Amino acid sequence: MRVRRLLPFLVMLSLMASLGVVLAQGEGAAPPSENKSMAMAISVGLSSIAAGYAVAKTGVAASATITERPELFGRTIVYVGMAEGIAIYGLLIAFLIWIG
Repeated sequence: MRVRRLLPFLVMLSLMASLGVVLAQGEGAAPPSENKSMAMAISVGLSSIAAGYAVAKTGVAASATITERPELFGRTIVYVGMAEGIAIYGLLIAFLIWIG
């Protein structure tokens, strides 16, 4: 139960750490490709896990809401889509690492 509460914190920590691999090297030196690949994998992997967890929770709540009040369908789908944005953020961080 406590791991579920720590999951968003762990995802953000891994994103910051993976971006820090690139930023800590400075402008003149590029990090080794193994470190970049690992940082990219961590950022995409953990953000996808967090997005799956968020979509699962919001999807259950959305389906329960739609069952009772069908007129709220559009509003609940927006929340599920916002939860999916977590995976897109991890992918953007991976692109920044790849370019940098």
